[in-house]
Amino acid sequence: MEKDTETKLIETAMVLFAQKGFAGVSIRELAQAANVNSALISYHFGGKEGLYRAVMEEQFSPIGQLLKKYENMVQLSPRERLEQYAKTIVMIHQQRPFLAQCFHIELANPSECCESVIKKYISQMFQFIHDTLAEGVARGDFKLNLKLEYATISLAGIMNFFFITKSIFQQFQPCFEQFDEEYATQAIDIFLNGISRRGEHE
Repeated sequence: MEKDTETKLIETAMVLFAQKGFAGVSIRELAQAANVNSALISYHFGGKEGLYRAVMEEQFSPIGQLLKKYENMVQLSPRERLEQYAKTIVMIHQQRPFLAQCFHIELANPSECCESVIKKYISQMFQFIHDTLAEGVARGDFKLNLKLEYATISLAGIMNFFFITKSIFQQFQPCFEQFDEEYATQAIDIFLNGISRRGEHE
């Protein structure tokens, strides 16, 4: 029963926080939406801040799980690891439709969770992409003069900006809803072909 209450509060708070941000949601509103006594928020999470942190962890933790999975796949080439990364990022966004909204809200109005939760996972993602690109350069797969930091930011942006702005694009291109995987395949292909050493002298 306790687990059910925590899950209900996290799922309810996820929607409200994604719509209004941390400051825009009251404890009373959270409790009413979840149909629970407001005291249970303090009991389970120590207050609204704790509930917000639990929501952010639930949204962002799959990124850390993804990176750990592919870091251990040494049999894959750097290109293959980045292709798998791109596919799984799409899956995470599909499974967590509020992830992009939560990230956007935190960028606009950072809370304490931005330091303790979000930056932690973003830094892990940055390190994974950076190290994978560096390995590709060392192997001769990617351009020798590749600026790793710029390329890392570029790939992270290519894969995530689409989902952050998707609701806007859908207003004039409704079919975007159906083509997440197709976008990811083309985006990672364009990126990898752009940094591939094969094209240096073409």
